[in-house]
Amino acid sequence: MKLQLNQLYLPLFALASFTFLFSCGKGAEESQISDQATYSFAKIDSFEVNNLTRVFIRDYSPEEKRYLGYSIVEDELLEISENGEILNRVKKKGEGPGLYGNWNPIGICFGPNGERVAELPFAIFTFDKNYDVVHEQRIQSPLPIRTFGPMGRTEYFQKQDSTFYLVGPSNYLSAHYLIRNEEGLDTLKNFYQINIESGEMKSVVPYLENSIYKQGKDIYQELMTKSFFVDKVKNELILIHAIEKEIEVYSLPDLAFKKSVPLKYSAFLSYSPLPIETAPNDERINTLRFLAGRNKKLINLGDGMYLLQYYKGISEAAYQSRIAENPLYYPLDDIKEQGILLVKEGKQLDLELNSISGTILFGMGNNRFLVQDPENPDIEEEVTRFSIYQVQTN
Repeated sequence: MKLQLNQLYLPLFALASFTFLFSCGKGAEESQISDQATYSFAKIDSFEVNNLTRVFIRDYSPEEKRYLGYSIVEDELLEISENGEILNRVKKKGEGPGLYGNWNPIGICFGPNGERVAELPFAIFTFDKNYDVVHEQRIQSPLPIRTFGPMGRTEYFQKQDSTFYLVGPSNYLSAHYLIRNEEGLDTLKNFYQINIESGEMKSVVPYLENSIYKQGKDIYQELMTKSFFVDKVKNELILIHAIEKEIEVYSLPDLAFKKSVPLKYSAFLSYSPLPIETAPNDERINTLRFLAGRNKKLINLGDGMYLLQYYKGISEAAYQSRIAENPLYYPLDDIKEQGILLVKEGKQLDLELNSISGTILFGMGNNRFLVQDPENPDIEEEVTRFSIYQVQTN
């Protein structure tokens, strides 16, 4: 099979100091599970941010009732009201005192004590509300990343008087980019943990022994990703890998494995892993990248409820048929090939909901979550639109 890469939109750009290996094989779908109309999504609010270029929103502070975002091209940190008004524009890109260099942030968030946080490929900065530097610590990153703007929210937890951030490139990119040999696979862990006060940094949270990623010497190029968040109410790290069929729960601050939550899917098309030494120009990488099923986004809705959006995957034949009808067809954005699972108090609810249009960003408590609405491909817009959805019981 030969996918047409020039017709597919790649959501991020990464520069690495080495090349990588790809390829695939075909598997089978999971059995169907029941679909009960117990829960539904309701769009309860929306707003737009008027800016000449696209705006990313990566965090929300319920205490300050504002969002933390980023504007591409201008390279500015934005604080945005609940109505979409830009309350503050801050430019920290550049060389000099109080600036974080010429790299764009790969993650941002609201930190403790009203701080604002910018995670760069090689450093992490925290600022006070006036954007004066509070902490600056270097990150020993093995993989430089260049993006248009932050790819996610930087997560943190606290222990006594210390704050620990979970940082590093594999938070946002497939971890196979860090693997060049079998030893790299054996020693891979999920996160770099950095103490923002002391700068002490170490690798934490290895794959579980029964992980699908440890069942042999081959690797899942482009599928060694994860979605995660820190539940500060329960003091837990909640994590799911792209092709695992269970959620992992770790206690904080010790990051000890606590339990797993098994999941069932209506469909989950699997493909075989590939040898580490597979040539980087092997066309079969496209199958793993675009056709294999995967978990996409795990978010915290609050009150013990999690939402998991996943991509079911499609066959090679289905892709070829659809690309023939629409040369711009991009399977990972096909809403018909996505589903949403709900987990309540550590157990999956016996239902599967259809996905919604747009990009799910993060939970906001009270069963609410923020979505970035799709762009209009026919006109050049000067606003970025967002919607707030709520999971409601029928």
